[in-house]
Amino acid sequence: MGIGKFSLLVLVILVILTSGLMASGFENSGVGTKARGMGGAFRAIADDWTAAYYNPAGYANILDNQVGAYYSFLHYRNEIVPDYKWGGIYETGIFNDRVNYNSHEIISNPAAGFVVRLPFWGETVFGLSTYQPFDYNITWKMFTPLQAYNDSVGVPGDQFSNNLDVVAFQLTAGREFSEDKLSLGVGFQVLRADLFYTNMYFRDNPLMSMEDPVFDVFQDRPYDKIPEWSRNDGYGWGFGINAGMLWKLNEKVDLGVTLNVPFSITLTGDTENRFYMPKNNTLWQNITYEGTVEHLFLSGQIVTVTSDFETKLDLPTSLGLGFKYQASEKFTLALDMEYTLWSAYEGLKFEYTNNQGLIGSADTVAVANEFFSTNLSAPVEWENTVEFMLGAMYDYSSTFTFLGGIGFDQSPARNADQFTPQFIDTGNKKNISLGVIAHIERWDLSLVSTYQKQPDLNIDGLDGYNADGVLDRFPGDYKAETYETILSFNYRF
Repeated sequence: MGIGKFSLLVLVILVILTSGLMASGFENSGVGTKARGMGGAFRAIADDWTAAYYNPAGYANILDNQVGAYYSFLHYRNEIVPDYKWGGIYETGIFNDRVNYNSHEIISNPAAGFVVRLPFWGETVFGLSTYQPFDYNITWKMFTPLQAYNDSVGVPGDQFSNNLDVVAFQLTAGREFSEDKLSLGVGFQVLRADLFYTNMYFRDNPLMSMEDPVFDVFQDRPYDKIPEWSRNDGYGWGFGINAGMLWKLNEKVDLGVTLNVPFSITLTGDTENRFYMPKNNTLWQNITYEGTVEHLFLSGQIVTVTSDFETKLDLPTSLGLGFKYQASEKFTLALDMEYTLWSAYEGLKFEYTNNQGLIGSADTVAVANEFFSTNLSAPVEWENTVEFMLGAMYDYSSTFTFLGGIGFDQSPARNADQFTPQFIDTGNKKNISLGVIAHIERWDLSLVSTYQKQPDLNIDGLDGYNADGVLDRFPGDYKAETYETILSFNYRF
């Protein structure tokens, strides 16, 4: 098959695979089984198509054309025991003092790519791949309105959820220099970001600020807080650059250096905000005129506002350093370090336009209109992080290669006051990986299993109101661990 037809066929396959991608973590834990089996310590090895992710310079040293793909099955096992009470005493409708689990679904995450050596530009090696450098997927159901507040409405099950996918379509080129000792590579990325984000906000009842004594009831618990369920669904496109260098220091030691720069992505889409009004039949019946703002805030109805939204996704730049040590003909050790500028990510700020659905007093009374139209945000104050990965590879025979690796990943939220169920990052993470590759003629078939443990965390107190007047912390006890199984194939031709 000609290179042109082959490239077109593989590109179609990649697009089909990518359409089914789902999130498996805000920063992806890695790509492919060989690298993942070594705990992610792959920058100075980078000898298959996944070099597009780990170190594009590795393409220069790939002698055969290759096509490969992998599929991972990810399972988050997270727990929250909320302590979400007003003043530490009064119930809010959150499922307090009991274990709540995230939706236990098996999340799938495929990726694929191919590499071809072309006879020009010094036999520069090219490749096309698609993978997820960033992604996350988690959903919680932990709230129902108090009976004393409203006994006749239900809230959607995806109350606290975050499905954030960033998919990279990358064209990579690598070339050897300096008599096979130095290789350079660069990948040009088109990034597609998809976001489905929901949250429960507890907003101050705007009628508390009214001076007329008729509004005094809205200062009483539980009418002082209005639950708002918000759904934001959108996408955006951006660009990125992934560059790398491989330097052969001597017969046993190789050095790899990488720089990945994803540019900010503007996301746009549609929003639905539902406001669950208090229900008090006695007070409601005493309201003289139906259609007044007092009537609206006591009638128990759901006010639904739809709008367009825009938010900016600031992705972090990362720098990596890796070493490969060829201990023997069969045994290889690798050490990687990565520094990620997570301080660039400041959360999500949703700016709403084209609001629709406001009628009657919800639209004509200024204090109510402002309440129903307010922009919302989910800010974070994260710090830069360092990750260490140590891996080993043992070629047991011409048929089997065994892999193992461990990792330490510093938490960007280690000193943050903000903490919500949409991002579960309870502290510095520890990882362990084991895998095997079966070599059958031109095929490499792989299986890897990984486990990640995060420390237990307690978030105490309903403090920390952001600029929108809503809480940016969710108090309670948190536990988190992750299991992942990865299957892949690689074909050389």
